[in-house]
This record gives sequence, C-alpha cells and structure tokens, in this order.
Amino acid sequence: MWSAEEEETPDILGSLGRDAMKIVLPLAILLFVPLLLLLAAFGGLPEATQPTGAPGAVEPVPADQLEVMQQTSLRTGIPWQVFAALAWVESGFGANMEPSSAGAVGYCQFLPATWEAYGVDGDEDGIADPNNFRDCIPAAARYLQASGAPADLRRALYAYNHSWAYVDKVLAYTAAYGYAHSSSIPAQAVGLARSKVGSPYVWGASGPDNFDCSGLVLWVYGQLGLSVPRTAQQQFEWASPIDASLLQPGDLLFYEGTYESAERITHVAVFAGRGMLIMATSAGDFVKEVPLSDAYWRSHFVSAGRPPYWEVQV
Repeated sequence: MWSAEEEETPDILGSLGRDAMKIVLPLAILLFVPLLLLLAAFGGLPEATQPTGAPGAVEPVPADQLEVMQQTSLRTGIPWQVFAALAWVESGFGANMEPSSAGAVGYCQFLPATWEAYGVDGDEDGIADPNNFRDCIPAAARYLQASGAPADLRRALYAYNHSWAYVDKVLAYTAAYGYAHSSSIPAQAVGLARSKVGSPYVWGASGPDNFDCSGLVLWVYGQLGLSVPRTAQQQFEWASPIDASLLQPGDLLFYEGTYESAERITHVAVFAGRGMLIMATSAGDFVKEVPLSDAYWRSHFVSAGRPPYWEVQV
C-alpha cells in the first residue's frame, strides 16, 4: 500500500456518530427494497437456487471479520464489500500476512509509515496492530476516506495501491461480494447488453448485430475479457450458482423447457436491475428488456448464476 505524501491525517472519526443515521437509512432502503421486489417476482425459489454459502463462489468472509466490516461501513459509508475485497486480495482474510516485497505488512498490507499515520486501535486494547483485523479494517476505512471514499472509490483504491489493474481487481471482487460499482465489469455488462436492445434474434448468432440468447451473453462478457462458453447449458455450468435473492446487475438467469432440446437449460438472460432482464427472446423477435416477473419466463425459471468476472486478467 502506498503512503500518503505530505498529507495531514484528517479528523474523520469525530463526525462518524452523527453521520451514521444519514447513512443507515439510505442503505436500508437500497438493500431491502430490491430484495422484496425479487422475492415477489419469483414467489419462492426453486431448490436449484438455494444459497451456496458464498456469493459468486468467492471465499466467504469469516463471520467475526464481516461484523467489523459492516459496522465500519455504517460509520463511514464505504460499502462493506470493499473491505471484504481488500482483505481477500491483500491477505486472504489474514491467512497470509507475511511482509510483501515492498515491505507492506499485516491484514491489510500497510506500509509501516502509512500505518504510523493511519493505524487505528479498533478494539481499544491499547495497541494499534496491523495484524489485527479489528484495527486494520477501520484503519483502511480511514485511509480510503482521506483519499476520496466513498464518493470516489476508484481514486481512493488507486491511492491504496498505485495500479489501475489493482483497482479493477478489487472492484471485481467487490462486485462478487454483492456491490457493483458503476465502473465495474457487471455494470459495464449491463450497459453493453442494453446497447443491443432492438437487435434481431438470429439462431446461432453471437453479434455484433444479431444474437440468440446465449450469443448475447457470449458477446457481452467477451467484450470485457472473459472466456465464455457458447450455449445456455454451458453458461449455466460456467457461472457460479447464487440464490436469486442475491441477484445484482450483470448476473445471469437460466431457464428450461423453452424449446425442445436434449439439454436442460435452453435460455439465458442478463439481469439489468430494477426488476428487469435483457435477453434475446426467440426467432422473429429482438433483444429486449423483459420484466423479471413475466409469467412465461417465471414459469420456466431454474436458477441464477454469477459470471466469474473476478477471474479477468487485468
């Protein structure tokens, strides 16, 4: 992690208490309302979509660490998924805290000089310890805030490690844990899919002007650096299973029995958020946005999945 150059440590923590309620209510609305809409749309989930333990098949956050991340998020407005991504990328949630080649140490891999400036005694035991996640998570929040977070996460993460490839990697994991930044791969995927609305459906086509359902997914995520299999069945096996209640923009929904086939999965759509899907529907039709609650598609729904966009080489 890079040290701040000639920058005074701001008095960040003093205003956290009075700002907390300003943050809690909008977060609750943003997280709870979409969940209600999803559950209403599906009316109960098939067995195939039961939780797999970790969104997107990334490593689950240890419960004690997750609690500190969420508490820190409520105090600072920085999504807890950012802390999860940092902790996973930097030390594997504390599994590897050996000094880096640059001399960074601990749970969040702070340079000693930076820890001296931004270290926090989070558990109030009298020691600000870079190996203690209860100290490191609020310290990382303090540094990110001083560098522009939560308003400008990309700039803040770039200050944390001066590499745009690093920023993209952290944001990919952030999205895998359930928060898709506007510049993240999932958000870009929705934009790309939406840019093809109105394109004709052509069986076997994968763009750039004509598509079938899986061809649209292939084209969208192929533009973003993923190696995507061709058919809906193969994409079902490729994506990481998630509970439909955890859907976020860029995730995939899979359907069965939409035409006669030897394969179970016969259709795939991209979740666009706000209760809408983007899909190449069928012969004679076009790429279009369809409500998640559409009776036909709901009756054929099997499962939801998350493309492994955190595997993109950046």
